[in-house]
This record gives sequence, structure tokens and C-alpha cells, in this order.
Amino acid sequence: MQNLLSRLRPSTRPLINAEELDQILHMFDKAALLVDKSSQEIVSTNPKLMELTAYTRDELLSMEIGDLLSLDVKGLLAIRKTSEDGTFPRLELTTRHQQKVYVSVQTQPLSETNPWALITLESVTERILKKASDDLVADLLNHQLLALTSATQNSDPEEALEQVLEIGRKLLPESTLGLYVVRGQQPSMRRITTIGEHAEVFPAEIASADVNHLIQPSIWHKGERAITTLLHQSARSAGFSYLASAPIGERGMGPHQKAWLGLVIAGGVTPSPDNTLPLLNILAGFAAAIIHNNVLLTNLRRRLIGYKGQLSIWDAVQENTKDGVITISPDMLIQSLNPEAELILGYASAEIKGLPIDNVIIGTDRLMPALQRSLRGIPTPSLGNTQLHRRDGASFTADLEISPILSDGSIIGGLIFIRDLSENEQIRLRSQQLEQRALLGEVTAIFAHEVRNPINNINMGLQLLERALDEDHPEQTRIQSMLEDSRRLTNLMDSVLTFSRTGNYKFESIDIEQFIEQILKRWRPRFRRVNIQPHLKAPSDLPEILGDHRSLEQVFTNIISNAVNAMQDGGGTFAVKLSEADHPSGKPTVQIDLSDTGLGIPKENQEKIFEPFFTTKPDGTGLGLAISKQIITAHRGNITVSSFPGGTTFQIQLPAVTPLETATS
Repeated sequence: MQNLLSRLRPSTRPLINAEELDQILHMFDKAALLVDKSSQEIVSTNPKLMELTAYTRDELLSMEIGDLLSLDVKGLLAIRKTSEDGTFPRLELTTRHQQKVYVSVQTQPLSETNPWALITLESVTERILKKASDDLVADLLNHQLLALTSATQNSDPEEALEQVLEIGRKLLPESTLGLYVVRGQQPSMRRITTIGEHAEVFPAEIASADVNHLIQPSIWHKGERAITTLLHQSARSAGFSYLASAPIGERGMGPHQKAWLGLVIAGGVTPSPDNTLPLLNILAGFAAAIIHNNVLLTNLRRRLIGYKGQLSIWDAVQENTKDGVITISPDMLIQSLNPEAELILGYASAEIKGLPIDNVIIGTDRLMPALQRSLRGIPTPSLGNTQLHRRDGASFTADLEISPILSDGSIIGGLIFIRDLSENEQIRLRSQQLEQRALLGEVTAIFAHEVRNPINNINMGLQLLERALDEDHPEQTRIQSMLEDSRRLTNLMDSVLTFSRTGNYKFESIDIEQFIEQILKRWRPRFRRVNIQPHLKAPSDLPEILGDHRSLEQVFTNIISNAVNAMQDGGGTFAVKLSEADHPSGKPTVQIDLSDTGLGIPKENQEKIFEPFFTTKPDGTGLGLAISKQIITAHRGNITVSSFPGGTTFQIQLPAVTPLETATS
């Protein structure tokens, strides 16, 4: 450097010509120019300056130093005096394309008598990278590797890729970076994100025809023959000094990568740093990890949604199946019970979870061998009729089915299906009993109809005989007794026919509070005569019920009549309470409690009062409450009784009208 400067000093030799000046400046490894200190004109330059500024030699020789830098020679020399090494680290240089480039400037006055000043320029980016070229990888690991690793943990892939480019911007200052990804199954790529001052240079999409030119890491410099891709054409048109690209692959970078995912690019108007391609390869590797992780995460989410759907179906099956279902682990510990299994065995799932299965299912020695076979993948379709025990010790007949639980071909547990055969047997017996009762009811109806006509004839004959005899005739007493028996038989036959013909209902919405209030109003005179105080209590938002007015009135009349008979000697209170109730099926239900303060019903009679022909009254038929129960059952409701000395309560539950039934009724 000193030898070159000495050749420019007039003390050494006469003033040299322009051609010699150019030859001397060509030897500088930095952009260099000579400036006339008085006119500020550029008198000589070298190719490095032309590369840095994008101006031709002739254009530069027609310019003043102020056209390139924001200071003249005097200002540059003044700054040199305040700097220990004669440099000013960041001055703006305006290129031919009116772009601003930060440069490091060094100014050398050749002598006080020499009319020239030597100015050397160096891109700040190039200076920094050259100074740190030997330590660049270490600097990356020390300062940016943690940030790049953190970016791969970001759940938002687009945000994570932006972080990668931001880190790349720190490693490649003065450069513009962009990232493209492959569009679905097509070989074309779309731009995801860019960062830098010239981001608009990069096209929004790279066509599939250009992809083959970009599958290898490459770098293009200004002055070289441009690669015929839209990306390189855009960079050359924008005056870029270089454009580098590195492909993003699923595994590694290069011709043996397994999948083509995208591209990382970097370019700028300043010369490219020496480590541009290694840095882009590092950024591409982290971008590949982010894209690959996002694909894996997306697939995992889809599988999770699928598993959740399967679990929902399984839960619905467990909730609604009529069989008890128990899941066990490979070490024979209980994992869960469905509601039906809880009902069959009498245990809650939470209280026996983790217990050995043989501590809960007791009563058969065939269970454990079947479970051991299921854990080897061998199901047992049926163990046959097996006697098991509930929590309270009661035994019941059940059929067990054992199946393995498989996941990805591995056995992870077992399933035990329990079918309560005792309940099925009860249903069968109940159905048989109902069939017998239906047949008996039909026969009874025919019998009652046939018997009622002869009774009417007998009754008419006795009335004629009564009129034919004198009032004081000795046989009048016998005739009156026979007439009373005839009336009782007639009433009995009417009740039997009513009981057998129940079922012709006309259902409609009923305001149950208003309905019962009207019935109580008709009974008020009778209540006053026997000193009974009626009470009705109901909430304001009680739903309506769906029922038949005539038959329900018969039910409440029967119960009120029995209550009046129970309290007619000493009076009392008759209370009706209406409320909403919880039904096991989950359907809305209205509950009606009818209570009296009579003598009560003996315990031994409480289970019989709904049976036909059971009565404790001398003149009763024993069909009133039987008919009432039949009517309530036909309304899909339920009626029960509880009694103690000093009171009786009939509890009736009837289904409430749902909004859909209200809309369609």
C-alpha cells in the first residue's frame, strides 16, 4: 500500500498521467478513487469502485465525490483527524440505482502540494464478514444457534420461518432474504416471507419450469451469465450484486435429499459475503426442520381428532349398551366400568378403579383363564350361564364375553361384557304374566257382559214383586236384601267392564295444576261436611302433561274418595303437592303427591292395594286403585303409595310435555 502511495506523490517523480493512475488504482484490493481536492471531481477510479457503485468508469469520471458520498474531501479529511485509524465506519454511498449502501471510508492526502486525495471504500458488510471469516461458524453457534433452535419450537410455522429469516438478516446484513415452499403436490413454489430493503424484488411464485435450476445450492454474481429463472432475472433487473439460493430438503441438502420442500434465497446490491452459501445452507436446514415438524404436528393433530372421534363413539356405545362393560389392564387391574356394569354389580367405577378384577367379579373360576387367553389375543365369545355376586352379596345369573383390546397390533388390555340373564328372565316372566292377565281380562269382560243381563232381569223381577206386595208384607225385607245384592253385582260388573276396556284414550296437553284445582273444587262441599281442609301447592313454571282428561279424572277421584273415607270420622287435611322430578331416563317429569291424615294403610296391605279385587271395605269392588294404576301406566307414568299410622301419600309421576310435543300437538 505504501509503495502504491509513494508512486502518487509528486516528491518522488513528476506528476503521472491518467493511464498510469488507472494502472496504480487497479492494484488496490478495495474500491479506490482519486479526487481533486479543489474541484471535488473524481480524476481516476478502479474496477472495484465500479462494481460497488454500478457506475461505468466514464460516468464516475464525470462526477464529484459529493455525488457518491454525503461529504466532500474537506469533510472526509476532517473526520479522518478525529479517528485513530483514519476511517469512518458508516457513511452512505448512493449507487447508480439510487440505493443506499453503508461503506467504510479511508481518506489519504498524498501531500500538501499534491492536488489529489486518495479515497478507498469498503462495504461495511464485506468488511465485517472478511474480518470474521475465520470465526463465522463459531459466532453462529455462540450467538444464533440458540435462537434458531428456539424457532423450531414455535407452534406457528409461518412465524417460525420469519424468525429464521430475521436471524439470517443478522448474519447477512445489507442483504434481502426470502423463503419459498412447495405448493402441495405441485413442483411450483410460493413465497412465504421476505425480509430486507428490497423484498419486492422477489417474485410471489416460482414456476415449476424454474425449479430444476434451483435444486442445488448456488450463487450468482453480477457480471456473470444469469441463470435463466425468473428469480435471477428479477435480481439482475434490480441491480443486485449477487443472488444466492439453498434448497430446503426433508433430509440434508444436495442431490440425495429425500423430499423437496422449498428454497431460501439471499441477495443484495453489495458484494456477497464469503460465507453466504454456508449460512444459507444452515438456515435451510432449520427451515426444513420447522416445515417437517409442522407436517408431523399436522398429521398428529389429524390422528388425534380421529382418535377423539373413535373415543366419542366408544363412550356412546358404553353409555347406551344394555350390557355391562369392564375394561382391564394387561396386569388384570380394572380400568373402568360403564353405567350398566355399575348398575349390575352395584359398584361405582371410581371406587374400584385399579383393583384386581377377581376382587370384584366373584363366583366363577372360568374368568381368569379366559382373561389370560384374551391377553394372548384369543377372545372368548361366551362363558355360558355363570352365577356371579353383586356388591350386596346377592347372586344372579349372567353370561360373560371376553375380548382383547388391540392398538397398532399390540394387546393393551381386555374387555369383559356382562349380560344380566336374571333381568331377562324377569322380563320374560313379566311378559308371560301380562299375556295371561290380558287373556284373563278378555275372558272376564265377556263373563261380566254375559252375567250383567241376567242380573238386570232378576233386578227387574224383584222390583215388580216389590210393587205387587203390600208394604208390610213379611217378604218385603227379603226382597230388599235381594235388590241390594243385585245392585252390588251390577256395580261389580260395571267395574269389571271398565277395568277390561281401559285403553281408549285421547291424549292432549293438560295444565295439571288447573286440572286438579277444578277436581278439588267439586269436592269442596263433601270436604266441608266431614271437616277436611284441602291444600294445593305448585310452582309457577310447572310444565304441562300429556294425558286423557276423563281417565285421569277417574284416577284422582278414586284417590280422593279413599282419602275422604279414611278421614270421615274425625276430619283432617288433604294436601296435593305438584313439582318437577328427576326421571332415570332423563326425560322431564311432573310429580303429584296426594297426602291425607287418615288412619293409614297397614304395611301388609300396601303391596296389595293395586291388585284387582283387593279391598278392605265391606261394599268395595277392589278395582278402583287397580284401574288407577292401569291408567297411569298407560300414560307412561308411575304410581306408588307410602303409608304410616296417621297418614298416607300416593305419589304419581307423569311425563311432562316436551317443546316438540307442544309444537306438534
